[in-house]
Amino acid sequence: MLYIEKEEEIIQFWKENKIFEKSVESRSKKKPYVFYDGPPFATGLPHYGHILSFVTKDVFPRYWTMKNHRCERKWGWDCHGLPIESICERALNLKQKNEIYEMGLSEFNEFCRSKVLWYTNEWKNTVERMGKWIEFDNAYKTMDNSYMETIWFIFKKIYDEGYVYKGKKVLLYCPRCETPLSNFEISMDNSYKDVTEKSLIAKFKLKDNSDTYLLAWSTTPWTLIGNVALAVNSKLNYVKIRVEDEFLILIKSRLDIINENYEIVDEFKGEDLINKPYEPLYQVSVKTDKVGHFIIDGGEDVLSDEGTGIVHMAIYGEFDYEMINKYDMPIIQHIDEQGKLAEGPEDWKGLWFKDVDKEVLDDLNSRNLLYNTEDYKHSYPFCYRCDTPLMYNALDAWFINIQRIKPTLLKTNERINWYPKEISKSYQNIIKSAPDWCISRNRFWATTMPIWVCVKCNTIKVIGSVKELQDHANETVPDNLDLHRHIVDDIHLKCSECGNIMNRIPEVFDCWLESGSMPYAAKHYPFENVDWFKHNFPSDFVSEYIGQVRAWFYYMHVISILLFDDIPFKNVVVNGNILAEDGTKMSKSKKNYVDPSLIIRSYGADALRIYLLASQLMRAKDLNFKEEIVKQVYRRFNLLLFNVLNFYSLFEINNLSVDNSNSENILDRWIIDLVNNLTRDVTQRLDDYDTGEASKLIINFVEDLSTWYIKNSRNRFKSEVIKEKLAAMNTLTYVLHNLSKILAPLTPFISEMIYQKLREKNLVKYESVHLDLWPDYDQSLSFPNLSAKMNLTKEIVQKSLELREKIKIPLRQVLKKITLKGVSLEDEFLELVKKVLNVKEVVIKNEDMSELTVELDTEITRELKLEGIARNLIRNINNYRKKMKLSPNNRIKLYLNTEDNEILESISKYQNYIKKMVQADAIFNKIDNNRDIRTFKVNQSEVSTYLEVIT
Repeated sequence: MLYIEKEEEIIQFWKENKIFEKSVESRSKKKPYVFYDGPPFATGLPHYGHILSFVTKDVFPRYWTMKNHRCERKWGWDCHGLPIESICERALNLKQKNEIYEMGLSEFNEFCRSKVLWYTNEWKNTVERMGKWIEFDNAYKTMDNSYMETIWFIFKKIYDEGYVYKGKKVLLYCPRCETPLSNFEISMDNSYKDVTEKSLIAKFKLKDNSDTYLLAWSTTPWTLIGNVALAVNSKLNYVKIRVEDEFLILIKSRLDIINENYEIVDEFKGEDLINKPYEPLYQVSVKTDKVGHFIIDGGEDVLSDEGTGIVHMAIYGEFDYEMINKYDMPIIQHIDEQGKLAEGPEDWKGLWFKDVDKEVLDDLNSRNLLYNTEDYKHSYPFCYRCDTPLMYNALDAWFINIQRIKPTLLKTNERINWYPKEISKSYQNIIKSAPDWCISRNRFWATTMPIWVCVKCNTIKVIGSVKELQDHANETVPDNLDLHRHIVDDIHLKCSECGNIMNRIPEVFDCWLESGSMPYAAKHYPFENVDWFKHNFPSDFVSEYIGQVRAWFYYMHVISILLFDDIPFKNVVVNGNILAEDGTKMSKSKKNYVDPSLIIRSYGADALRIYLLASQLMRAKDLNFKEEIVKQVYRRFNLLLFNVLNFYSLFEINNLSVDNSNSENILDRWIIDLVNNLTRDVTQRLDDYDTGEASKLIINFVEDLSTWYIKNSRNRFKSEVIKEKLAAMNTLTYVLHNLSKILAPLTPFISEMIYQKLREKNLVKYESVHLDLWPDYDQSLSFPNLSAKMNLTKEIVQKSLELREKIKIPLRQVLKKITLKGVSLEDEFLELVKKVLNVKEVVIKNEDMSELTVELDTEITRELKLEGIARNLIRNINNYRKKMKLSPNNRIKLYLNTEDNEILESISKYQNYIKKMVQADAIFNKIDNNRDIRTFKVNQSEVSTYLEVIT
């Protein structure tokens, strides 16, 4: 059976025998290993990033289960937010937010509900095929009432403790989705694009100075309509210059931007400009008594190496808004919620904010208020769902006060084990720079914010459960109330202060509040599972790609500190991003990567798993995915090990044991020492959550097992001396038994194949390797210096093979002797050198030399040539046996025919040796022409052969 088919057969074996369920239930509830599986969206097919997370999240639950811990795993789905809303808007051909209101919230939300789990079957198939074990069908969903009720509980608790406030801040805003977004959401999805737009230097006329202008640089001409101030750095040097019949003011260090002849007429500090009034470029009516359009001190935020040293201030920037509030200036928001011009020149009203740029440039130029314009290439944010250009906007929103808990976040971070460890410092910087968390969104399909406000006195009431809502609602509220907006918006309260009606606010929660609450909401805590939670929090392990450090990990940490003043997880594994082979982002439209399903069909899940686990991804670095390397891993690891298993399956012998490691043979002792050390080293690596080094150790071991141990032990497995054969078989049984368990967490398929072969021989007591326990390192099986001496032996062999290659003498040709200098080895290693190199004698000279040298006696006597011919015959006949799929137990009659006298002499001289090595009872030199004759060449002469199978 082909390797890939065996993997698929293993999946059926697991399912039919409920091996995953048994692996959980067989472990005590008193020894939990808690794992949180973050909820993905099911709005598309799983890609390589998802597959990587399947693998990383599967390894450690398997590992700790084998270390006798109980690891329950439940799948989850992220069901809310812009991802699903955007898909539904496209499906319904909805272009603007108001069209959702026209359609009706109920119909829109129910349509969203119907599309959320569109691809679950495809996800389930991929999860199973990759060998990830998890309770998939009974998944938690962020749209479940039980999940959302916990969100209400959490919000009420942190609101009551004073961590929540409503305020106005400048936030990234999508004018198409009409909702605020967070900076990290845009950066984590790489939603910035390089764009080239027109920047300008505008001329602001100083009042009472008819011919003097302040030069201010801007990359967003549309914001000039809402200008309320100009900022300078009071400590820096500014100049007034004459250009023809005008005077221009700018910072002295930027005079190089003046592209015409000028004369400096005055020099002064920025503080001399403070409070000077200027004429606005545009008149915008604002109902306020506040005064604007004068020069303010922007401090060190006004730079000397950029622009003109004079910063145009409008509400559409964080620094601008801070300064406007500081100086108590008017708020001018001339762009409406849909990104269109609402205030300004009458003819422009209704224009898209980006289209206003051209109008401003043309208008200022016509009024001689445009000093300069040029192309400006920069990175610009776009909505990660609808691809609309974003803008910074001052918005009323609800926030969690992160500044109050920053010291605790930083302190508790010291107790989290990050892998790789350098992520801890990065995460510390994320915490230090974190703003207050905007938790409200102006959307529809998400958990409703449980805030009711009185229509008259503005009293606020926050609800924390369905039961509390039942106690206060004017309407009858059922126990199974759907907590989505189209239902809850129709529920009203009575104000406890004035008796008037209270309406729910229209906002819904940021979906990161939902996913960050997963440890509690997935268990409907505290409404259920209180005792379970007490013994299963915090979690032992979480894993995601590096973008989630600022996202899911951070928000889980924040909520855990707010609720319990404790960390939510102990160990975090962070991986990098998988890119296309050329280093660009994988893209369906570009077709720059191979479909994951094709990779799995071609090379199997285990090859893909260990390729990913051994890569730099596990050091949180990006990886250019290369199919060729997956193919190499498949050949070097999977097929190599599969062939070892097939070789092992060829031999039958009584009295086998998985625990017999007492062989005196040097190769047996070496491989036992090697697998014992592998157990120790992989255990250390996996205890440290280092799959990269663990995988590399395993791959190297498999290569040693196949290309050194098996290759040089073949004759012992075929030996007619029972003691010799039994020692080899017991050693390989011992090695395969331990190796199957070491492999189990990382490559669960090949490990199961090995284990099931041992089970066929009644050598193991468990139904599956994944029900067995992790192997222990055995100090008594450690042979000091053995590995070093074997490595030296391998080095001697390698140097000798290179010499043979250089002088074109094949390994099959026996040579008289090899002379070694600068080496000291015991006889058992020298005997191994003789056998491997096909030489009659090993001579050691000058042991004290500092450098190893190898000399081959290349004289080929007639005797050596005949023996070489015999070995060549044996190799060709055994290849013929292999093609006939004969086992070592199949005895044959061997028919050989040739006209070459040397070959005939070799057959005669080495007849018994040839019969032994090819399992032949007799050799005949005549062949019936009717038989299935094969031919091959030896000694440049043709040999005809036929094998007659006896048994």
